Amino acid sequence: MIEDKFSRNISQHVSDGNWREIESCFNKTDFAVHLGINVVLDKPAQPKCEINSIMPFHLGGVGQDYINGAVISGLFDLVIGLTALGYSSLGNFATSSVNIRMLKPVDKNRLYAVAKIRTKIGNIVFSEATLFNFKDEPCGYASGEIRVGIN
Repeated sequence: MIEDKFSRNISQHVSDGNWREIESCFNKTDFAVHLGINVVLDKPAQPKCEINSIMPFHLGGVGQDYINGAVISGLFDLVIGLTALGYSSLGNFATSSVNIRMLKPVDKNRLYAVAKIRTKIGNIVFSEATLFNFKDEPCGYASGEIRVGIN
C-alpha cells in the first residue's frame, strides 16, 4: 500500500512539475539513504544520481580503494529507472534490464551517473547512463530497459 501511495504522489508531482519534491521522495527511501545516493533532477530529462561521501562499505575487493561493482550497479539501476518519470501517469514503472560496461575502476572519491532516454517502443523505455568519477572522467556506461504502465 505504501508503494501505491508513493507512485501516485510521484505521478502527481511529475504532472505539477514539482521536481524538488520528487528528489526528496527518492532521497528519503531506505535504498538511497543506505547507499548514500543523492538524486538530482535539475534536468528532469537527464536525471543524475551521485554519491558524495564514500564509506568503507562502498569499496570492493579485499583492501582495494575502488568502488564496489554492486554499488555501481545500484546507482545505474536507479538513475536509469528515473528516466521513466515522465511516463508515471501510465502507472507504475520498473527497470527490467541493466547492462553495464566498465571502462576503468572508480577510485574512492565522489562519483555520479547521468542518464537519458534513447527511445520508447510500446511500454518499454530504452535508456542509457554514463558513470563519472570525481575528475568528471567517464568510467562506465550502462544501457537499460524500463517497463512503464505496470498495473
